[in-house]
Amino acid sequence: MRLYLAPMAVLLLAGCTKEAGPQRLDFVNTTRYTSSNRTGLSPADTLVSRVYAENTDPNGPKLGRLVVTVRYQPRRNPFVYPTPISAINRDSIDKSSENFVYLDSALVDNQGVYPNNFLLTNIFGVRTTTGSERWQYDLYNSNGGSPTASRAVNLSMRRSDSTAVYNEYLLKLVIPAVGVDAAVRAKSTRRFLHLRAGLALPAYTVLKSGAPGDAQATAQRLTDLVILPDGLTLISPKLFTNNTNIWPMANRRATLIYRANAITVSTFTSQLTAADIRTAYNNASGAANGATGQTVGPVRANEVYAFRTEEVMGTTPQYRYGLLLVVSVPTTTTTATTAGLQLQVRMPKE
Repeated sequence: MRLYLAPMAVLLLAGCTKEAGPQRLDFVNTTRYTSSNRTGLSPADTLVSRVYAENTDPNGPKLGRLVVTVRYQPRRNPFVYPTPISAINRDSIDKSSENFVYLDSALVDNQGVYPNNFLLTNIFGVRTTTGSERWQYDLYNSNGGSPTASRAVNLSMRRSDSTAVYNEYLLKLVIPAVGVDAAVRAKSTRRFLHLRAGLALPAYTVLKSGAPGDAQATAQRLTDLVILPDGLTLISPKLFTNNTNIWPMANRRATLIYRANAITVSTFTSQLTAADIRTAYNNASGAANGATGQTVGPVRANEVYAFRTEEVMGTTPQYRYGLLLVVSVPTTTTTATTAGLQLQVRMPKE
C-alpha cells in the first residue's frame, strides 16, 4: 500500500511518545480525530485517527515502514459468565492480552522510492466486549531495525450487560453513499467483517499483493463476511473473487447467510438464547428456495438475516450462529462520517 502526504494545516500532538533520531511520528489533533486516551466508549464505536510522519534528515535513511498494532486487554472475543453469577471464580478468567496487526505497510511507491513524509487516516471500530485496547503506531526507516518513532492511544469500553448470554453491537460503517465517485467507493467501501468480535477490517489489513504473511493470514482466517464496493451486498469469503495467491482458499471461512423473513424488527429483540438464534437460522436456510447462502443484497433497512460462521479447529469445523439486522443504508451522496451501512449483530457468546 502507498501512503501519500496531503497538504493541509494541522496541529500535531505527541501523545504517547517514543522517538529515536530525526524521524518523527505525530497525531493530528482536531475535534474529529482521536489523538489521546479515551474512556466511556460504546461497543463498536467508530473512531478516526490521523498520523503524520516526516524525515528531518535528507541525507539519512528514508521513511520505510509503518506498523499499526492493537493490543486487547483482555482478549477481544466475548466471555461467557457462569450461572449463577455468584459462582464466578475471578482467578479462572483469562486476563491475558491479545495482539492484532491492523496494518503492516512498506512506505514505498511503484518505482521503489521511499518518501520523506506521509499522512495516514485510520478509521476503525473499538472492541465490543468490556476491556481496553491500545492502538500503537510504529515507524521504521528504510534500513529496518527497531522503530524510529512510536505513538499510541489507549481506549476503554465498559458494558452494562456483560453477563448476557449473547454479544450484541451496532456496526456503523463509514461508507460513501450512492452517487459518490465509483473509484472512491471501491476503495473505501469494501469491509471484511469478523462477526464474533465485531471487527470491520479494511482491505489493506486483509489483502496485500503477494503471498500473505502471518499477520495478514490471521486477518483472512477471521473474516466471516465481505461487504462489496456497492456497500449493500454481503458475501461469503468463499465467493470472493480475488487472486487466491493473495487470499488462499485455505484461509477463507465458509460462512452462510440467509434472509430471515419470519423475523421482524420487533421480534429481533426477542431472540435471546443460543437455541432461539440457531432455530432462526435453520428456519431461514430451510426457506431459502435454492439460495446458496453465499451472498445477500442489496440489503435494505429493517431486513433481518441469519448466518452461520465456520471456524476450523484442527480438522473439525466449529459453527457459530447469529442474527444481523440492517438498521440503515446509505440514502444520500454525502461522504460525512454518519453516512454508510449500519448493522446490528447478535451472537451467542458460547
